[in-house]
Amino acid sequence: MIELTTKQFSDLISDKLEELEEETSLENPTTESKFPCRTINTPLERILKTRNAIPIAKQFQITISCWNKTQRATMEMATKTDEKLREYNLIRTSTSPITFDRIIQKYRIITTYEVRWNGLTNSFEVIR
Repeated sequence: MIELTTKQFSDLISDKLEELEEETSLENPTTESKFPCRTINTPLERILKTRNAIPIAKQFQITISCWNKTQRATMEMATKTDEKLREYNLIRTSTSPITFDRIIQKYRIITTYEVRWNGLTNSFEVIR
């Protein structure tokens, strides 16, 4: 049985998104940042089931922001993020309207994903 921590989950998501060969960061971009880029917020974690005080089932929720120069390119980044995270059974549960950041002169869309972790099978399960 394996307990997946918040940091381990965040690292897994970061590593998976880096396969897309675009910048991935845990911090919001600045005018000096390389674009296009994705930012990963700290995941939320909820313990669903324990055995002997060890979490064997958890639910994770993570918010990812995609930043790009046009609205269409930003939407395409969000779609590519969806496709990549589905490899871990994460599903998109919400999307924000696209906004324009006047300081860095880029568009941003915020997407939220959820998944369940099964410590007994060491796997991500689709939330139904």
